[in-house]
Amino acid sequence: ILSYFLRHFLVRTYVLDSLLIHTELLKLSLIVTELLKLSLILTELLKLSLMLTELLKLSLMLTELLKLSLIDTELLKLSLILTELLKLSLIDTELPKLSLILTEFLKL
Repeated sequence: ILSYFLRHFLVRTYVLDSLLIHTELLKLSLIVTELLKLSLILTELLKLSLMLTELLKLSLMLTELLKLSLIDTELLKLSLILTELLKLSLIDTELPKLSLILTEFLKL
């Protein structure tokens, strides 16, 4: 009888140990699942980081385009100034002609 109880006790201990091991394995499985979730979150964060990098590149391009636009605006201003100078030059050319005409008119 003692042998029977001893065997029964050993089997029960073995079953309990197995259950404990199984429980620990389940806990580890849950931890692995959480780690996988974190890995997915990290992957998404990396994707967002790449998108941000691309946006920053686009922002730099936009800045360069704005600089070029400012240069273009300044060139247009210079062109207008040059046009005004050319008009003044034409007026300056016409003044001696007018002076000659006036002189001729005054001689009459």
